Amino acid sequence: MTRMKSGNESSGSNELVVDIPKLLRNPGVLTDITSEWKPEFIQTTHSDANLMQVNISLEAVSDKITAVGTATLHWTAQCRRCLDSTSGHTPISINEIYEKGASEGETFELPFGEKLDLKPMLAEQAMLNLPLAALCSESCTGPTDTEFFAESDPSIPEGNTEELIDPRWAVLDQLKLSDD
Repeated sequence: MTRMKSGNESSGSNELVVDIPKLLRNPGVLTDITSEWKPEFIQTTHSDANLMQVNISLEAVSDKITAVGTATLHWTAQCRRCLDSTSGHTPISINEIYEKGASEGETFELPFGEKLDLKPMLAEQAMLNLPLAALCSESCTGPTDTEFFAESDPSIPEGNTEELIDPRWAVLDQLKLSDD
């Protein structure tokens, strides 16, 4: 099997757009793509995608194009226990097929034009692999006792409810509900 390298352009998202006719004219020839992509606006409620390092091989197989390889997703998130900012990376295995008349949820549609943009597929992979509830470390015990108090805190005198108000909920004190 022959391998063909993509152009040695500077790292960026241009490398993630490939020439479809060139791939289809050379069935069985692998086109290797190594790139870094900074996705914008790919996030969940508590995490953001910052960078994807991609290493994919594209191959034309009859009228389909396969994309096989790996990616590493770098992300930032809020720790679910202590609420501090944390970051990490997630390895992703890529094994996708582009074809005309794609099956929704199973394959990607091969565009009618001359260019195949891999970014939508990578964006989907990023969304599926962002952490839903990240941890800053396995040993994280949550916030310190003095940062967010609890009713059982012995340092707060009994009956003093003024000091038991959690500042994170203070905005709800402004909420006025009608009796209706």
